[in-house]
Amino acid sequence: MSDFSSQLNASLFRLKLLDALRAGDGSKVDSLINHLNKVDSTVDTTELIKLRETIPHYAVQVAPLQLIQDLMENREYDLDLNAQDSDGNTPLHLAVSASRYHVVKYLMSLPNINDTILNDEKNQPVELAKDANIAQLMQYERAKFVERSATDLRRFFSQRDFDNLENLLVNNPRASELLDINGADPQTGNTVLHEFISKEDLQMCEWILKHGGDPFKRDKRGKLPIDLVSSKSDPIRKLLKSASKDQNMMDPTNASVNASASGVSPTYKGYLRKWTNFASGYKLRYFVLDEFGVLSYYTNQSDTNNACRGSLNLGYATLHLDSSEKLKFEIIGKNGIKWHLKANHPVETNRWVWTLQNSITISKDTIRRKNSRTASKRLSTEGSVRSQQDESFPVEEEKKKKLLHIPGRRRSHKKSLSQVSLNSFTGSEAEDNASINSVEHNPPANKSPASHGNLPQISEKNLLNNEARYSVDTGAEDFDYDLEDSVYSEAASINLESPESKASTEQVAATKGSILIEVVSLEQLFEALVSKSDTSLLEKETLTVGLKTLNNIRSLIELYSSSVQVREVRLLKKIDRQQEVNKLWESSIRQLEDEIQKHEQTLAQYEGKKYKLRKLLESKGISAPQVNNEIASGVMNSRGTEASSPPVQTENEGEAQLLNEILYDSDEEFFDADDFDEGKGIETTEPETEQDYTHNSESEEAATERASSEKAEHSSLTRSQDAKSKVIETEGSFLGYELPPRQKLSMDKDNRPKVGLWGIVKSMVGQDMTKMSLPVSFNECTSLLQRLAEDIEYNDLLTKAASIDDSTLRMVYVAAFAASEYSSTIDRIAKPFNPLLGETFEYCRKDQGFRLITEQVSHHPPISACHAESAKWDYYGENAVKSQFRGRSFDFQHLGKMFCAIRPDSGVISQSGKKVDEELYSWKKVNTSVVGIIIGNPTVDNFGVMEVRNHTTGDIIHVDLKQRGWKASSAYQLSGVVHDKEGNTRWAIGGHWNSKIFAKKVSSDFNLKRKDLLVDSTDGTLDPESGSKFLVWQVAPRPDVPFNLTSFAITLNDINDNLRPWLAPTDTRLRPDQRAMEDGRYDEASAEKSRVEEKQRAARKQREMNRETFKPQWFVKLTHPVTGDNYWHFSGEYWMKRKQKSLAGSGDIF
Repeated sequence: MSDFSSQLNASLFRLKLLDALRAGDGSKVDSLINHLNKVDSTVDTTELIKLRETIPHYAVQVAPLQLIQDLMENREYDLDLNAQDSDGNTPLHLAVSASRYHVVKYLMSLPNINDTILNDEKNQPVELAKDANIAQLMQYERAKFVERSATDLRRFFSQRDFDNLENLLVNNPRASELLDINGADPQTGNTVLHEFISKEDLQMCEWILKHGGDPFKRDKRGKLPIDLVSSKSDPIRKLLKSASKDQNMMDPTNASVNASASGVSPTYKGYLRKWTNFASGYKLRYFVLDEFGVLSYYTNQSDTNNACRGSLNLGYATLHLDSSEKLKFEIIGKNGIKWHLKANHPVETNRWVWTLQNSITISKDTIRRKNSRTASKRLSTEGSVRSQQDESFPVEEEKKKKLLHIPGRRRSHKKSLSQVSLNSFTGSEAEDNASINSVEHNPPANKSPASHGNLPQISEKNLLNNEARYSVDTGAEDFDYDLEDSVYSEAASINLESPESKASTEQVAATKGSILIEVVSLEQLFEALVSKSDTSLLEKETLTVGLKTLNNIRSLIELYSSSVQVREVRLLKKIDRQQEVNKLWESSIRQLEDEIQKHEQTLAQYEGKKYKLRKLLESKGISAPQVNNEIASGVMNSRGTEASSPPVQTENEGEAQLLNEILYDSDEEFFDADDFDEGKGIETTEPETEQDYTHNSESEEAATERASSEKAEHSSLTRSQDAKSKVIETEGSFLGYELPPRQKLSMDKDNRPKVGLWGIVKSMVGQDMTKMSLPVSFNECTSLLQRLAEDIEYNDLLTKAASIDDSTLRMVYVAAFAASEYSSTIDRIAKPFNPLLGETFEYCRKDQGFRLITEQVSHHPPISACHAESAKWDYYGENAVKSQFRGRSFDFQHLGKMFCAIRPDSGVISQSGKKVDEELYSWKKVNTSVVGIIIGNPTVDNFGVMEVRNHTTGDIIHVDLKQRGWKASSAYQLSGVVHDKEGNTRWAIGGHWNSKIFAKKVSSDFNLKRKDLLVDSTDGTLDPESGSKFLVWQVAPRPDVPFNLTSFAITLNDINDNLRPWLAPTDTRLRPDQRAMEDGRYDEASAEKSRVEEKQRAARKQREMNRETFKPQWFVKLTHPVTGDNYWHFSGEYWMKRKQKSLAGSGDIF
């Protein structure tokens, strides 16, 4: 076969092979490989032989993983896993360059892989990694190999197994490259040479020195091996002297001195996980330790050309290593900056710790010398000290000797980055004692060879130059952008670390590589055809044009690729600059927010003073109608008598106007202050003690008793009430609820780390809250279904309303019930778990006589439907919100409507005059806002006008929840007036929705311009008809429990062996992530949250594939027969199936 035919066949074979590999056609690949194996190795078949040797190189770039596994595991093919192509690349080099994660993972798992081979550019495979995950994977696999090999090596030394030692250190190129026979034991500080000298084992000492043992390696006490030789061991002493002379002769000009002797910090680089914040945890970063003792880190290895994200001068740092942690360690910098770092393997941890500790020691010594002595004095002193040399080692002791060349070992400048101590592993404690030898410092290129006597001065001189070069940087403070930037802002803005981005990067790299391979192979084929002697002129011209076109295509592809890379670099730089601008804006906004808060506090103080002045003037008998006359005629003295004085009309008119403004601000309208003054200023309210709460509840019952046509405690129920009660009882609603509700959580304290909310959400301005993905640490151990169930915490207000004859007074209690639900939002900043589609929650209380069922009926938009019922009332509706993050606040607009049916004890007189058993109320919830986010003091505010309408009687009330403003008195305020169907004013209510609500009977000529807030007071009559204010509702005392839950909320997620068999499998109590959150297992909660959400997404995709639409199991969407609104109607099937224990097949969502 001619050389031309060989080249032509090789080009055709290459194209066929690439086509088969890319298609994953195993049979075709087998046929091609078998054909190549039959080719004899001759001069004419050189190209085909080269193609056969590079089959793995093509496969790892284009073939599916399964085909690659088949090829590598087929012994008949005898493919060389570590073969190098014309550029010196192994298949591992090319797989890493193509960013094929799973292929790299498979190759690293093979026992014969060698990841230390250098290509022609002197790069190991790991140095070609564009993806940080691939680099991390390779480091982890290398660390595992080092651990196993070092353990074996230590065992072979202990057993004096020379054959296995030879196989491991000489015949295994990967092990010989990664293992350092001169490594020091982290506990004893001895090398194996020190140990066997102590044992006086001449044969082993000779073997160690022959295979690279360093006679100049000192132990932790500074002892050389020869210092440990006893006076009786002359053969060992002679052996060491001979070895030292051999090393000196082999490398007389070696300047790679020991780091501790030369005063130059070791260098190191690699990936570590760095703690950013609790929300994002540990993030992978690329760290570089330079020769000046400065540790810097970057987002990834390719980012090293840009500015680092943080740096620490180790000369001012300390290293902290917890003995109980095998992977984690801390570095504490000069400014108090603390880096929490984590490796992937104990070997890697010890490697970094060993190197960093050496660098810290050397850097501190360098700084100490620099501060204590001048450069000239240090040079002369150092020269005199170094002239005092040991007699047996006149020159060599001052230098770290180069290791003896081991046959078969491939030497490289990269070795210092990957050597491990042989003494790091002893038996079963191998993992605990893992340690990596300190990294050798590569001398600067400008250090020229010199005589031994000049070496110390040259080394010191370079050290001084290095210090001078670095003097500018050392003045800067340590910094760390990870402490300022949340990973969410970074990921949300550029999304570099998302799985989608990583997959896209891998796909782009693989596609580019495949295209170039195809083009190059086609070029080679055309070149072979063009050089074919029997080709016609026309064909040759055509082939030449085609070849030129292919060359142009390849050039354009490479140009396009480089242009895209340049554009990406520019865009990333722009993004970095924009992030810096964002930081400045955030800082400015935070300062502005602080200033606003200070002004609000100042205004609140003035408001308090104005309030006291108003009360003082009113106590002197001065009221608004009297102001003009009193001031015109005279000024009231301290005893209330009129002091005569000459009238000064102009002055008095001005004083009257000022006093009128003080007495009655246009923003505040009051009832008669004499009747409703709390006498305690305007401070709002903390929940009272349990004793006070019980006392006021009893007072409330007494107040209602005289207004009701029947006694407060009914001995019998009405017909409609009895029918509802029997349904609840006969359907077994309370089965499983025999035990009393729990009163506390399993945790006593909330031990979640405190994390700034602003740092997490600052990049999400304008987004819908329901679509935000926040870390589980911002959740509380309840779901939105349970938060909806908290609406009926104060259901006793509805029961009491049913005992009242007057429909307008019933409206007072229903309105108080509608407002009472907001009291549970105080200090509840944590986010409830978003319910999964189809998730349910049931809750029954036999002591209060009600049952409740909620279901997540829609996911986008999120809608929760609920239905609660008791003998005297029904409560149902939906929780649907429109949410948005506006930067300064989280805003929630409630879209759903709530309905309440009351069955009064004495019936209802409808608007038409007929007596009916039931009346219907409806209202929409007010808006909710979380403010104070930027300054780190989030506060919940509920505000808006809530119209509660009685559709049966025509009564109506507008409850105004005042928005929080700069006035302290405006926080948590509410007020409202009840009108009957004729429009007459009947009752006024007021108070604070976080503490107490009062009411007062008013007449139809009530002065609306002086509407009082009915602020909290324990004084008042027990009779609503008396005309004085009375207490309608008071908040229950809040226990000191994690997540700031109310006493009622604590009971919701409780589960016991009695209740568990009755629950549906979709019940919130069975949700694993929420349960883990309640128990304080936060890592598990985060993992489970991701799992169940992924399961939900998979179910949605399956429905889309089957063209199915989700239908809720227990609710159906209808039009309300009275109001005409759309609402979710409860079918009633849940409780029947529950009684029959037929809920087991109702869903699998967890």
